[in-house]
Amino acid sequence: MKIKLIRSATVTIKIGNYKILKDPWLTDGEYYGSWSHYPKYNIKKNIDDINLHNSIYVSHIHPDHCSEKTFKLIKKTIPVFIHKFHSPFLKKKIEGWGFNVFELENGKEFELSKNIFISIYAADNCNPELCYKFTGCADLSVKKSGSQNIDSIAVIRSKKKVIVNLNDSPYELAARVCKIIKSKYKNIDVAMLGYGGAGPYPQCFNNLKYSEKKKESYKKKISFLENAFNFLKILKPKYYLPFAGTYLLSGKLSNLNKLRGVATYDEAYDFLDKKILLNNLKILSMKINPGTEFDLTTNKASQTYKKLSEKKIKLYINNQLKYKKLEYEDDPSPSLLNIFELCEKAFERFKRNQSKYDIKLETDIFIKFKNKFIKIPHNDDKIKLCEKKDMYKKKKFVLYVLSEKLLLRILKGPRFAHWNNAEIGSHIKFLRKPNVYERNLYQAMCYFHA
Repeated sequence: MKIKLIRSATVTIKIGNYKILKDPWLTDGEYYGSWSHYPKYNIKKNIDDINLHNSIYVSHIHPDHCSEKTFKLIKKTIPVFIHKFHSPFLKKKIEGWGFNVFELENGKEFELSKNIFISIYAADNCNPELCYKFTGCADLSVKKSGSQNIDSIAVIRSKKKVIVNLNDSPYELAARVCKIIKSKYKNIDVAMLGYGGAGPYPQCFNNLKYSEKKKESYKKKISFLENAFNFLKILKPKYYLPFAGTYLLSGKLSNLNKLRGVATYDEAYDFLDKKILLNNLKILSMKINPGTEFDLTTNKASQTYKKLSEKKIKLYINNQLKYKKLEYEDDPSPSLLNIFELCEKAFERFKRNQSKYDIKLETDIFIKFKNKFIKIPHNDDKIKLCEKKDMYKKKKFVLYVLSEKLLLRILKGPRFAHWNNAEIGSHIKFLRKPNVYERNLYQAMCYFHA
């Protein structure tokens, strides 16, 4: 069995002559143009090798794990395996690109080839009650109809080796699932785990001073590394591989890279190796650079690991990435009338889903458009246009500031753009008072579209 780290969460697992491609994202420009790889990946040069895979596993729908641009370059004859979620959205999306998609029941092993098995677990182990506690939006009336969380965990095994692929699974949900996996597979050879959290905080929050963003960035980085270590304490694998969520912001957003609160590979290895040593655990780090393969039979990498040069990364950002255009920059500019009419339709959907999922809000939401502010009230049935002074009269509010062109795409619906992807891509600047995270607010905004 061999593992090849291609880029970010995209990995090849090779067992004999059988190759599994995991979470293909190999083209720059996901999240509406903002996410890029380092080092850059030349997919055209490597597409023949990518097309030699026997199957594809997709953990969840986020575009750095399920890239439309990448999938459109891959042979349609390669079967795709996903978890059987409550919603068929991921299945339909990939089928729409021309692939055969196979949904696997939660935790049940499927034989991919002789003595090669995959089992896929929902991050919440198909328990909407757990999902509800974490996201506040699960429909408890369908608790027997599959997971409502978007993440999944894969176990891939041969006769002698077991790999657990945690992807982006949040520790709060997935710890319980990992205990179930550990009880079933006593000896785990590799745990592939996320070590950072992509998102807009703190780099996009304008209520924070620069010094506060630096402080919050560090806290966020350590928090995700601690969660990665907590996974290791449960699974106790022979090796761990930090991966996924590895990206650089591009274009006009490239100046935000230093404040994202995402560790580098080297920071992850240093942190986790120290924690493992302090806790007397017998876990080794699988140190491989992007493009490198590790052989679990010989316990050797195809190349010697080299630390990434921070200087080269900065040069790459300044010389190339910052000149990239974001996807919506050439769109026509919308009028205030167009935007407000779409907001009125979006508010109807917003209120319906608030009621359906019993989402309680305590905070008013404002969206800036030119010199006006569109108010989404937490306790009223009408949206309205406001002045800046009206917003600051509120004790609690969150302000969304984004390109009017991207706003138009989002308001037109998820086929064009989505609030969550815009957040993850760092396209939205926020100002909140007080600086307290109200999970339900951001979840509710996912329904704010026509």
